[in-house]
Amino acid sequence: MMKAVRYFAIAVLLFLIQLTPRPAMACVEGLSWGMDLSSAERHLGVSLTPVQEELNRNLFEVRDFQMSGLPVNTLRVRVEEEDGLKQLAYEMDYENMTEVLAGLRHRFGPPVGTSVDVDGRSPQQQWIWHTGEDVITAIKSEQRPFLLSYRPSLLDPSSL
Repeated sequence: MMKAVRYFAIAVLLFLIQLTPRPAMACVEGLSWGMDLSSAERHLGVSLTPVQEELNRNLFEVRDFQMSGLPVNTLRVRVEEEDGLKQLAYEMDYENMTEVLAGLRHRFGPPVGTSVDVDGRSPQQQWIWHTGEDVITAIKSEQRPFLLSYRPSLLDPSSL
């Protein structure tokens, strides 16, 4: 009986830890997952405008943004009313792709997975890093600019 109570208490504690805002270690320094829109705007130093998509009322963007001195065509963030910052994505020109990928590899090691997906129209290449706090996905496609997406990790790799 005591073991069951202990396991339940540990499970509740782990669940509560997941609810607390955590630093978004891989993206813009100082941002935290769960941060509200006005706090994210203050930290980034820009005003984010809503993306006019009926299905996604929680999507905001800024164009022509600078990230660590690199030009970013579009920065998009998903901010939920109750949960705050849940995802951010950068679109940038391919001329900066090599430097970004090299920086991610230097900071977080080799990507967890890479794939080339040929859907019959155009090839797509993905690199994925799991930092423990974040999941970073970099996508190269002939159809769109280089895309870099960050979201909080739902999985604790130490539990595997």
